[in-house]
Amino acid sequence: MKTMTWLNLKVAAGVGAAALPARGPATVAIDGAGLSTPATSDRRPAGNSASGAFTLLELLVVIAVIGILAALLLPVLSKAKAQARSASCANHLRQMGMALKMYVDENHSRYPYAFSPGDEADNFDFNPAAYDRFWFAKLAPYYPVQWTNAAYHCPGYNGPIIGIRDAGFDKSGPRGSYAYNFQGVRTEHSNYPDPISGNPVDFGLGPTVTAGTRPAIAEAVVNLPSGMIAIGESRFLSLEINLEGGFWGMTCGELQSKRWAFDPARHGKNYNQLFCDGHVAGIGPRILFNPSNTACMWNYDHQPHSELWSP
Repeated sequence: MKTMTWLNLKVAAGVGAAALPARGPATVAIDGAGLSTPATSDRRPAGNSASGAFTLLELLVVIAVIGILAALLLPVLSKAKAQARSASCANHLRQMGMALKMYVDENHSRYPYAFSPGDEADNFDFNPAAYDRFWFAKLAPYYPVQWTNAAYHCPGYNGPIIGIRDAGFDKSGPRGSYAYNFQGVRTEHSNYPDPISGNPVDFGLGPTVTAGTRPAIAEAVVNLPSGMIAIGESRFLSLEINLEGGFWGMTCGELQSKRWAFDPARHGKNYNQLFCDGHVAGIGPRILFNPSNTACMWNYDHQPHSELWSP
């Protein structure tokens, strides 16, 4: 009999539903002739272009965005790196400042010579034995890091670190990132004689003199300790320009001299300077080395002494 009863309909519908795929819903249609259960599925046909892969255009957009982000981040990272170098350099100078203070306290309240006079008449007779006569060697008992150790120097300095050069015609003292304010605003080209002694006038902390001709500078002579530079960063740009590393003594002026050329951005915009009272401050090198801006900071009497300038 072709006519289906209600019971047969329920059984047929149950069997049809059980045969449907588990993933998608089934649609049951009933007509007068029988039961059909066509099933639908959410599976995409093989080879469908709407797969999960990136298109070429999408990849190019991602690459462009990464490039833009990198361009934005690189200056920030470079600035952060320079600030870290500057902070490390300032810490070195603070350590030297404490060592300098202890030296002064234990040596009759006098600053160390830039190069201590010895028995010989010529105190520029540099040789390995003379290493201990330099200002930094005088600080070694209180600050034991050696000058020839890279850890002694500013991480932003990219010049050579040399102890004593004792070969060839041009003997010289150490080279590195730090220098002592030993002659004040006067340079080697000033040649301004003291009207009494006839010797070149120095207003720095540690004159270099022939043996026994001048006492070391007394702490009490420094008119404004918070305004006088004691130790700072040396002037160095490159070996092609300077021909040698950073000089161990500070030089003010000589702004057109290749020998005294300096990197305008050793670790940012400023060069760190240790002052006689122990604080460290950053000063732009074009301001620092120009006597018309900072002459008083170089001299223990805190006067500009423009007669000594070599701008």
